[in-house]
Amino acid sequence: MTMQSRSLREVLGMSRLEQVIMEYFIRHISAGEIIAVLDLKEEVKKRIKQGEKDIVGEPEEAVIVREIYITLASLVKRGFLVYSNGAYRLSDWIIEIIKKKMGSLQPGRPKPIEKLLD
Repeated sequence: MTMQSRSLREVLGMSRLEQVIMEYFIRHISAGEIIAVLDLKEEVKKRIKQGEKDIVGEPEEAVIVREIYITLASLVKRGFLVYSNGAYRLSDWIIEIIKKKMGSLQPGRPKPIEKLLD
């Protein structure tokens, strides 16, 4: 797929953990690896406490962290995220969509995926 043919609609078909990670990076744009994993672990634990059961296989911290790392690597391999120098960031094609739909990246602000769809 070329950059122009990709759509954030792909996120809607992702697993729950992939969606949680993508929501995090759509909000923050980029984050250092350690901070991202810690933030995501806490978000997953919060969602499990709120009753979501389909995020990770087991609610153990070590399992959550392992699943986050595996999912981050998968999202990099599939072109949703970029990993460089100890930090993850959104891929350029997603950054361009956010700029086009929101006017700017607005790091730290939530961006509902529905507003970013084509």
